[in-house]
Amino acid sequence: MARGFFNWRRRKNEKHDDTDAPRTTRRQTAGASSPAGPAPYLTPADFLPDEDLPQLNRSRANMLRRELEYRFTLAEAQITFDGNSALILRPDGGSAHVSLRTLALNAAGLDDISELSDLVQSFVHGTLADATLGELSTADLYRSLRLRLLPTPDSDESLEDSNPGIERQIRENSVLRGFTSDTSIALVLDTEHAIRIQPLAELESFDSIDVLERAADRNTWRELSQAEVDANYVSNDEGGPGSDFWAFESTSYYLGSSPLFLPDLLQKWAPELDQSQGVIFAVPDRDLLLARPVTTGEHLMNGITSMVRIAMRFGLGNPTSISPRLHLLHENQVTTFTDFRIIEPEADEEWDGAPYSESAAGAIGIEVRPDPYLMAMLQSGETGNNFGDGFDDFGGEPDPGPLD
Repeated sequence: MARGFFNWRRRKNEKHDDTDAPRTTRRQTAGASSPAGPAPYLTPADFLPDEDLPQLNRSRANMLRRELEYRFTLAEAQITFDGNSALILRPDGGSAHVSLRTLALNAAGLDDISELSDLVQSFVHGTLADATLGELSTADLYRSLRLRLLPTPDSDESLEDSNPGIERQIRENSVLRGFTSDTSIALVLDTEHAIRIQPLAELESFDSIDVLERAADRNTWRELSQAEVDANYVSNDEGGPGSDFWAFESTSYYLGSSPLFLPDLLQKWAPELDQSQGVIFAVPDRDLLLARPVTTGEHLMNGITSMVRIAMRFGLGNPTSISPRLHLLHENQVTTFTDFRIIEPEADEEWDGAPYSESAAGAIGIEVRPDPYLMAMLQSGETGNNFGDGFDDFGGEPDPGPLD
């Protein structure tokens, strides 16, 4: 296993978030004393995950909300909470929609709760200091445009309830088009203090969307081609022949958009990766890209098995998750070929208390649905005849059947 793999997520106070994400810097707080502090009377329920910000327990989430209200009020602004998002009314009359998910994740990682006021003050400063779209010059707008690969909201397949409010609306109004079955391409503005998912209707006042997309494409390519990327060849000895793959990690916010330029970037980052028969890839998180060449037979199936476990591990339930599925790039076409579903527990089995090591209802069932080309590759080679027309779930669970 490559050195440092899986430790890439241990970063605190990153500069970006999912929607209107202020870049955070540590600041000394001045002025009136902060309201953030432990509630005087706590019940066991206060230590359960918060409904809207599950990165924190209810007590800490309430502290975060109180601190946000306090800091925005001091700045003569107003915050209105809507699940894991919020509407900010600025002192100048402008407004911004922001996500609170990464802020909550950063708050959960604080070593000392007394640091919460600094964290929130930095968030507030970035939100209010950033220029609004109307204040940007045309030149600044073109320089700021980027392409962002986003998960396509689909509450039917989410492990957590999808927020139907502000954040979902922003994403739906900002999507250029779909990329895979579960991801979409959006235009974002990368400005001094924030990266904003920008509604297309607002951008059209500057220029046509086609022209703006071409500028965003050039800027994103430049960002990725110049980014510092760690390329690690991951060898899984326990997974059998072919269970290895490449893992690419970076602090660049746009690594999650690398599938938009995948052949050229793989040639730059891992020139020894053979793309001649196609590439299997996954982008489970904005900080992680997985890839391997299309091979044959058992060698290929072991690689798929190894990759899908990692993609599922990092591609679900995190604020920065993009897609837990695997995709095939072949002849400039992208096809999604894995899927998952929750194996729903029966009412009388939900609290069975079965040993953790046993298969249980509520587990995740994973399916592989190869297209004709990938199926032919799986069935070719010395071990290809071992494969039939379908595959069982990876986790040993009963076959959940076709997804609706």
